[in-house]
Amino acid sequence: MTELTPAIATAVDAVREHFAGKPVEVTPDGAGGAFVIVNDIEIGPGYIPSTTWLGFQISAAYPCADVYPHYTGRLTRTDGQPHGPAIQQVDWQNRPALQLSRRSNGWQAGIDNAALKAEKVITWLVTQ
Repeated sequence: MTELTPAIATAVDAVREHFAGKPVEVTPDGAGGAFVIVNDIEIGPGYIPSTTWLGFQISAAYPCADVYPHYTGRLTRTDGQPHGPAIQQVDWQNRPALQLSRRSNGWQAGIDNAALKAEKVITWLVTQ
């Protein structure tokens, strides 16, 4: 199995720091990148459950490549409305999941990072 590249290891450290106190699972993807799952993410009263996990892959092309897409556990909206077009049910890493399609077309290496992108995706989800 291929170990994490230095850029991926740095990104994982930043995710752990950003989400301090939350369990973070990291699995090498075999190509120098990693699959990351942050547990115990609070998404508030708009969803059932109100706490979930957030998963994503940091590819070996990072930091020059966007971290996309992101995944959560399956969620139901408390207002009874369907999820929007950027959210779909899938299976990811042997888990039932929602795929959150939030591409960063203006991704800039050195400015954007995996932890910031994860936080932006969570903020977006909470406001849906």
